[in-house]
Amino acid sequence: MNQPRQLIIDTDPGVDDAIAILLALASPDVTVLGLTSVGGNVPLARATRNALALLEYAGRAADVPVAAGAARPRRGRFPYAYRFHGRSGLSRRLPEPRTRVDRAGAVEFLADQLARQPGQIHLVALGPLTNLARLERRHPGRLRQAASLVVMGGAVRVLGNVTPHAEFNFYSDPLAAAEVLATGVPLTLVDLGACRRVYLERHQAATLTGRGDLGQLAAQLLGNWFRQRPERTRFEFYDPLSLAAALDPAMLVTRPATVMVVAEEGERLGESRVIAEGGPVSVVEEVRQARFFDLLRETLGLTW
Repeated sequence: MNQPRQLIIDTDPGVDDAIAILLALASPDVTVLGLTSVGGNVPLARATRNALALLEYAGRAADVPVAAGAARPRRGRFPYAYRFHGRSGLSRRLPEPRTRVDRAGAVEFLADQLARQPGQIHLVALGPLTNLARLERRHPGRLRQAASLVVMGGAVRVLGNVTPHAEFNFYSDPLAAAEVLATGVPLTLVDLGACRRVYLERHQAATLTGRGDLGQLAAQLLGNWFRQRPERTRFEFYDPLSLAAALDPAMLVTRPATVMVVAEEGERLGESRVIAEGGPVSVVEEVRQARFFDLLRETLGLTW
């Protein structure tokens, strides 16, 4: 019998983060060791609150800790994605959480968990890479102790979603993204080009249902997201695809590359660029869409 895959999710919930977290919690083959929060889609306090609230809703607050991380990027402030996620980050109100964050903080929580179980823990980074960059500065080489690292970020050879050149997570903290990709740590980069291949259209959301408490919440989050703005035509599964790739790497076809991130101020700030074929970054070439949607249906019972 296979051992459950152990995950730590670095996150800034966010509707798509929330669905990714629910997917992990609902998976029978996953042990979620913890969530580390970071500012990004919403301020750190709200991201942390949302992570705690999701765990309480799922009945997992007692066994899945939340460790709060960076409130600011290396330089300046996070831009926040209120237009996409709303000011609360979630499209459904959840009760105020009663549990508290882990006292260690995100960086020390990550450092401790990775040192305890080298080569056993899979990291999934769904927000700006500020916490991971801080981890490498304080504990050099600790990221290499992860069994795998999946990063949602970048716009490799496609248009960005903040500027023509930059994707939101990398734009939010380009210095951190540049540092993490420059470490040479092997990682899978799930960029905008990959994420735009898996989506839900407005007419599909009208009949969306989910199984059980977690599936029903995921369906409500998606349905409410469309209802909040009538001009929305489709929801792209950025973070759920990244989480799914950590569970089932064969969902993606990738090629090895060396990728750099533009960290200097200017019109190309946050741009992710392949500078050489071969290297530590697995860049997505193809997404097996049917495999992804099968996972959503099997794990959360999402149907439309």
